[in-house]
Amino acid sequence: MTTTALDPATPPGRRPRAAQRPSTATAAVLSLTRVGLVAFVREPIAFVFGVLYPLFMLLLFNAVFPGEISPGVDFGDYMLPAMISTGILMSGMQVLAITVAAERESGELKRLSVLPVPSWAYVAGKCLYSIVLTVVNTVVLILVGSLALGISLPRSPGSWALMALALVLTVATCTAWGLAIGRLCPSSRAASGIVTPMVIILQFVSGLVLPLSQLPGWMVDIFSVLPVRWAAQLMRQAFLPADFATMEPAGTWETGKALIVVTAWLIGGVVAAMVIARRDTVDR
Repeated sequence: MTTTALDPATPPGRRPRAAQRPSTATAAVLSLTRVGLVAFVREPIAFVFGVLYPLFMLLLFNAVFPGEISPGVDFGDYMLPAMISTGILMSGMQVLAITVAAERESGELKRLSVLPVPSWAYVAGKCLYSIVLTVVNTVVLILVGSLALGISLPRSPGSWALMALALVLTVATCTAWGLAIGRLCPSSRAASGIVTPMVIILQFVSGLVLPLSQLPGWMVDIFSVLPVRWAAQLMRQAFLPADFATMEPAGTWETGKALIVVTAWLIGGVVAAMVIARRDTVDR
């Protein structure tokens, strides 16, 4: 007969759960991530909006507007960082909010709550899900943009570092608000009806489709309260030449202000997601 050595501090009859919890939680996170990614690929609408739409828009704008929007910057050069930001906005907030609302509506969240895994595993799985989709979307856009369209990529390590920082902040912010909005919506149809028009509008008023210099000043001022304009501006700063800063509303990149605004919305999104999740009784 074999015996199991127990910690002397462990009370008799109780298994040392602390030693098993990390592996169980890690397996749960990876399993939830895998399930989410499989469902994403199998869902045509989500796959189109999350991956194909940004790529199609990049190809479309590069073909329709072949000229320069500023000296040395073609429209395709402008659209590459814009579509990277668009992909994050769609997969990290739009698709995620609809997915969470659907899981809430179908009772999946309630079933997950009775499993022997910590509650944070669900959130971690969604975060990893957003990271994987962002990496795939970004790599596809960069490869197609550089190899097929001849779009210039950042050359300095500082520009690549800024791109990575912008990716992290944007993904985290969109994921936090996607989780919060998904918890608020009673159904996936309601989430789609709220988030989809919101994302479409934000693309046009935040410099993702048209340069901010082509928008009315009052429109830029109003929607500059939101983080999308600033996250996209950080991405443009990483990809475009330094001279393009003169095309921005302030005539400079305003890097510090952009980081502050996006970080503030990230903190607000995390707080909102935590508060809404605690007050939501659907999985209790």
